Amino acid sequence: MENQEIKHTNNTKRNEVIYRITILVLVLLVLFLTILWISCRQSLIEMTTQREIAAELNVGLQSELNHVLDEYQMVKQEYDSVLVDKDSIIGASAREIQNLINRQADYNRIRRQLNLLREITQNYVREIDSLYSENQVLKAMNVQMREEIEIAQRRTSELTVDKMLLEWKVEEASTLRAYEIEVTPFRMRGRGDREDETDRARRVEQIRVCFKIGENPIVEAGDYNAYMRIVDPFGVVLQAGDGADHMIVLEGDTLQYSMKDSFNYQNQVKHTCLTWQRVDEFEQGVYAISLFTDDSLLGETILELR
Repeated sequence: MENQEIKHTNNTKRNEVIYRITILVLVLLVLFLTILWISCRQSLIEMTTQREIAAELNVGLQSELNHVLDEYQMVKQEYDSVLVDKDSIIGASAREIQNLINRQADYNRIRRQLNLLREITQNYVREIDSLYSENQVLKAMNVQMREEIEIAQRRTSELTVDKMLLEWKVEEASTLRAYEIEVTPFRMRGRGDREDETDRARRVEQIRVCFKIGENPIVEAGDYNAYMRIVDPFGVVLQAGDGADHMIVLEGDTLQYSMKDSFNYQNQVKHTCLTWQRVDEFEQGVYAISLFTDDSLLGETILELR
């Protein structure tokens, strides 16, 4: 009996120790879990705070990125042709930064990338400004060159005109010219020794054209042929015959003439007359009369017969 009581007492003590140990372990476990929960909660609060701070920082980074891109776009619109090759580099860098901001990557990494992008765009802007300045200088030089070319072209045109005018003056000066051209239609009276002037077509027997050739020291002195061409009111050239004997080539044109004579010119005023003897009866109307040498036109006049 006594042994059973001792045994029971020992069991009771052992159980009490186990209970105490179990309670202690549970208390420690609860304490550990409490500490762990407090730590996790604190970490969560800190993480949330950090995310909020990171979000605020990312907003600032996003704003800076937008500002850099806006500045670049303004420059790009003005100098788009210059930035064609650079645009892909800047665009790729901007997209990479945007992805980092969206993923809320490390702030310092984003900052480094953003600073690099800003440096690239600023370098391009400086490069463009330099190109723009050079372009302005080139434009000014181009304007000046165009003005100088225009002045040279005008001067060349003026010299060409002056040359043509001088050549024309020389040609004119070296050409014989007739003046005071007088036309006298007449018929012979009596025994053929008296001239009777008349403008009646059916009475006219001869037409005499007298003219003066002015003094010209440039023209070569000597004998010259004088041709008279009379065209009737119907456009027919009056001729004493047909064929090459009544043709003259003047300045590339082959002309018929009515008659020819010759005169001697000694660089002094020369008075000359050519007389046309009618072949057929004259018609009423206006007759065109032209005078030539072998090289040039001496002069022209008209005669009207009633």
